[in-house]
Amino acid sequence: MRQLFVDAYTRLLSMKLFALRAADYMKTANAEDRRYLLFNPMVKMKVTTQGEEVINLLWDVIAAKGFEKESYFAMAAQDIRCLPKLEGTVHVNMALIIKFMPNYFFFPATYPEVARRDDGANDDFLFNQGPTKGLGKIKFHDYRIAYDSYDLPNLSVFKEQIALFREMLMKTPPTTEQQTDIDFLLTAGEMFTLVVYGQLVLENAKIYGVATEVIDQIFDFMVRDFSKFALQLHSKPSSTPAQMEQCMKILRKPVVDATRYNTVWEQHALGMKDQYRMPR
Repeated sequence: MRQLFVDAYTRLLSMKLFALRAADYMKTANAEDRRYLLFNPMVKMKVTTQGEEVINLLWDVIAAKGFEKESYFAMAAQDIRCLPKLEGTVHVNMALIIKFMPNYFFFPATYPEVARRDDGANDDFLFNQGPTKGLGKIKFHDYRIAYDSYDLPNLSVFKEQIALFREMLMKTPPTTEQQTDIDFLLTAGEMFTLVVYGQLVLENAKIYGVATEVIDQIFDFMVRDFSKFALQLHSKPSSTPAQMEQCMKILRKPVVDATRYNTVWEQHALGMKDQYRMPR
């Protein structure tokens, strides 16, 4: 039960950190900086599906009481299913996201640092963005800047997984047939989105002063998710022997630290107890 609660807490916190940081990039966007066009569909695809995962984890704890009609959870369990569909199906958003993968990994650019943006500035550009074509030409700053800003056990494991995934893209890129295999590309896209997700979570964790033990616990589930998708990619009918070998290298187990885990449970997840009251 504690594991379910800790996973739900860290996933929910990651959702908030990512979505808030994506909003920073939207508010600073201009004709020369359109990085938000990657981060925005990720809010619609990744954050909403993580919301479903959080509800599933909590439902395993609440069990039958999750069906009680007059509870917040019964409403949340029903409504959470709507978000990934109302915001554009996962498949549509993923097809958009994977267009950014080559430039993100291999051709970084230099941009001014984006600050926290919760001010009341006029968002003129968002109402006059111009043409949305040329997505494959959009450049991003080096994701390794964020990943190198912390030195934590599970983050180090995740960085190894990223390096191996990047190596796979270089040495065994999708074949011509795989490039038209949506099933294959969706799973590869899930692995890519985890890298982007972790980057913005780290950037915002620094801005909001998130405790390092919580950050490391976040990357506990990130390592597990990366391994899960690597195994799925390995099992695809079209995966080549070289890709399968690389996928097996990506499989990792998070670093076990009972002290860190207990701290996150006692001081953060359990600390949310009795914080919510149903409005009357």
